[in-house]
Amino acid sequence: MTSASIRSGAGALGLPAADVDSVVSGVLAADAVIMGLPFDAGVTGVPGQRHGPEIFRKLSPGHDWSVDDDGALGGLIDPLTGDPVLAGRRVFDLGDLGAVPIDPRVGRAAYYRALTVLTERLTGTGTVPLFVGGDHSLSAPVATGLASVHGPVSVVCFDAHCDFSARPMPGVTDITHGDFLGHLLQTGVVTGCELYGVRAYLPASCGPLPPSLRCAYAYGFPEPADHVDDDPTYLSIDLDVIDPAEFPATGHPEAGGYRLRELLAAVEHLCRTRRVVAVDIVEALQDDRENRATSATISALVMTCLRALLDDHQGRGRDR
Repeated sequence: MTSASIRSGAGALGLPAADVDSVVSGVLAADAVIMGLPFDAGVTGVPGQRHGPEIFRKLSPGHDWSVDDDGALGGLIDPLTGDPVLAGRRVFDLGDLGAVPIDPRVGRAAYYRALTVLTERLTGTGTVPLFVGGDHSLSAPVATGLASVHGPVSVVCFDAHCDFSARPMPGVTDITHGDFLGHLLQTGVVTGCELYGVRAYLPASCGPLPPSLRCAYAYGFPEPADHVDDDPTYLSIDLDVIDPAEFPATGHPEAGGYRLRELLAAVEHLCRTRRVVAVDIVEALQDDRENRATSATISALVMTCLRALLDDHQGRGRDR
């Protein structure tokens, strides 16, 4: 039925690849999709984040999935629990929005506009998009696209930086990767934001911080894993939340961050206890010495999100 549009093993993590049009048109049903955003025009400092999707795909582990004609996965077992991994789920790699090098004719406004529309169309199909960036400014058009379907969403962000400014920024092209949350709060796209891992100071000119922006270092595991908050939540993971001693390949490292194991545990718990409608993983930096470790880190986060969202959401509206 849909086998012609599925390319088994051609995606990141050995997942099947598919064309984005087959998903947004409804021809191919998907529980979750992965898409790269090779764009870093929102960076104010060190660029290179546009290579994040390429690094992830080239060096991610090639898991040996079996895939049936409808794209349902099988073939993996978790040796620690004996449980199947994503069995019967439909997860596709849809490629990248754009390419490297970036076409100079594609400006920030055009890229952000295309990403907003793409997010809206993917979300409208009921799939969970997982975006690999790219710089953190890309979270603004993604959140805008989500809000057009779900209404204002809650943002949970793991980040070493607050990424907020109170300066007026009515348009998405007014933002940078360091202040996009100010735009989202000003435009009413989000109901509020929880930030974890924050440890960098803000200039006084960025304030005052609104009460809807709550910053903490540690994620507190506030609910038991069997409790689910049904409000739509957008999960954003800036890789600079990880201690640079463990993950140096990011543009603005801050000492004293999360260990990867701590981050994986927090992300897994959050995906189990919130209604996560989209995920992004951003701010990986091109570094030939660190590319393999960068891909391994992104791969671990992607698999953690997918398993927590899909394997642990039985009976919660994600079965097809």
